Amino acid sequence: MKSKKIMILLTLTVFLILKAEYIPFEKAVEMLKNASQKDFPGSNEVYLSNKLVKLDENCLSVNTTESYRKILNDEGRRNNMSFFYEDVNYDSLIVDEIKLIKSDGKIISFDPKVLLKKQDAPGWSNIYSNDTKYYSGEIPDIETGDIIYERSRSISKKIVMENNYFDSYSFESYASYLNDYFEIDAPSSVKLYIHELNKKDIKYDFVQKEGKGRTFYSWNNRNVQKLVWESDAEDNNFITHHVRITTVKEWEDISRWYFNIVKPHMTPNEDMKKKVAEIIEGASTRQEKASRLFYWVARNVRYLGVDMEKNRPGFEPHDVSFTFDTRGGVCRDKAALLTAMLRIAGVGSDVILILSGGRHNPEAPVLWFNHAITVSYDDKGEPEFVFDPTDETTKDFLPKYEEDNSYIIASEKGDILRTTPVSEPSKNNSTLNIDLKLKGNNAEGTVKYNLTGMADTIFRSSFSHKTDHEIKTFITRYLSKISSGLELGDFSYTKPDDTDKDIIIEAKIYIRDYASTVKNNTFIPFDATKLEMHFLYESIMGVFSLPERKFDYKTGGKYSLDTSLKIVFEEELEKISLPEIKTFDYKGYKTRIEKKTDKNVLEINYHFENDQVHYKKEDYQDIKTALSALDGYGNLYMIRTTGGK
Repeated sequence: MKSKKIMILLTLTVFLILKAEYIPFEKAVEMLKNASQKDFPGSNEVYLSNKLVKLDENCLSVNTTESYRKILNDEGRRNNMSFFYEDVNYDSLIVDEIKLIKSDGKIISFDPKVLLKKQDAPGWSNIYSNDTKYYSGEIPDIETGDIIYERSRSISKKIVMENNYFDSYSFESYASYLNDYFEIDAPSSVKLYIHELNKKDIKYDFVQKEGKGRTFYSWNNRNVQKLVWESDAEDNNFITHHVRITTVKEWEDISRWYFNIVKPHMTPNEDMKKKVAEIIEGASTRQEKASRLFYWVARNVRYLGVDMEKNRPGFEPHDVSFTFDTRGGVCRDKAALLTAMLRIAGVGSDVILILSGGRHNPEAPVLWFNHAITVSYDDKGEPEFVFDPTDETTKDFLPKYEEDNSYIIASEKGDILRTTPVSEPSKNNSTLNIDLKLKGNNAEGTVKYNLTGMADTIFRSSFSHKTDHEIKTFITRYLSKISSGLELGDFSYTKPDDTDKDIIIEAKIYIRDYASTVKNNTFIPFDATKLEMHFLYESIMGVFSLPERKFDYKTGGKYSLDTSLKIVFEEELEKISLPEIKTFDYKGYKTRIEKKTDKNVLEINYHFENDQVHYKKEDYQDIKTALSALDGYGNLYMIRTTGGK
């Protein structure tokens, strides 16, 4: 949806209601005492929050947060942890107060230095914050009706993108709020751009006022009922009503900033040049050169942190010569090294920042990315390939789960926000070939899976640490959908760590009583339409697991399934009746079927695909109903008639 942009220092627009207010301690406690489960059905706890931000001329900030949490039921009592975190490279955290207000009014104070234990947070360490610490402690003796109060301050030591500020305030939340107040106190010389995104009919208060060379902005929202989380919903950037506050006017400013962060580290040494010449020797095309260099960096440079960056930790790469010599680095180091080696080979390239797993709303430029990778250009200077060399055992240039993600190129001239391309259905494919010979009512033959793209990724990640027996058991479970009496014979599969090949699974099978005969009619399962025999099918259909949707949703990719069934009969087919299968092409979902008989051989090919990623919630029920018909096709039979009518 289009955003309403408000350039601060200009006249307020008509949506402003002048009534936002900070809630002091005594009033906040009194308000929460009167809040009940009836007021917030479906919630285990209800919050009241004050967030106060004070900026200086360089956008260094003091962020004061006051959080009140009332326990509404026994489930809420289990959430008895007090939790804080900081990035020690950029911020200093001070926890001022932690209090438990009992339902009878008694106040129990805890010393934060005693209650909270400091720990590293390696799971959070990424490009955005590679030295995050968290502090947690258990608050004892919490009862239903109690209120937990926490007051903390986060003080900026330096800013990732100097002289800039980014923040957001949401009018919708996955927690319930009795009152949610947010205030920014900034020098009037600091220009803020406020983008109101995905606007809905939600009443809230906003105040802007000037005084003594400073501008105050405050938002307030009351009685916020928690949202119910929906799997596969669109990114919150596109579905929840919120404001983004930023000092950056255009994405190009972020692009140029990151170019200047990366540039000082891009000078190659002579050993790098020699290695590039060695790697690309005999390569005749741009793609072949790029491919060789990508796999070399991915597989020969270990993913590990070797030394702390000095300027902008979490964003700034090490010198490419250092990464090359040490053969170690994190995402931004490997991305910078690949970019430098591509340039040596004559392939245009830059480092890029990507929001792995999500998309930004292009209306609001913010420096909120969590990963660094690489782009190369075609002969016209347009992005051609996007590479993620982070994973040492990677098979694809870009993992399928990083498709349809927002990224920005570190460009000297500045670049726009872009989205990684989505592979066509044929690139995320599961093909199943079933080749059978019918002897009487029994069948024997072979099955073969060929998995590419996301189908390959799902299998490879799921079974990289499984035994042969565990994998064989898993395959048998899927193939038993052909017949519960299926017996698996000789069995082979591509090893998950062999990233040079697509996953291929082959097996010999024997099925007792595959067909059944009644007088002169033989009934044979119409297995070509049993889509549940594909591992990928569960992932495709998982998006339709909810009874209804309140938000727009996404499929996570484009996929295709192909089933080829070949049956060789003992005698020439005189008469065989095949079930009528309706194909459809509906809102991105398509099926088609091909049937052929030749003497004693029957061949059926069935194809299913979806070639759309983003959907409106209004389409959900219609598509779900249309696809439900596919399940019935897996229970059909062919009828072969011999010796008469």
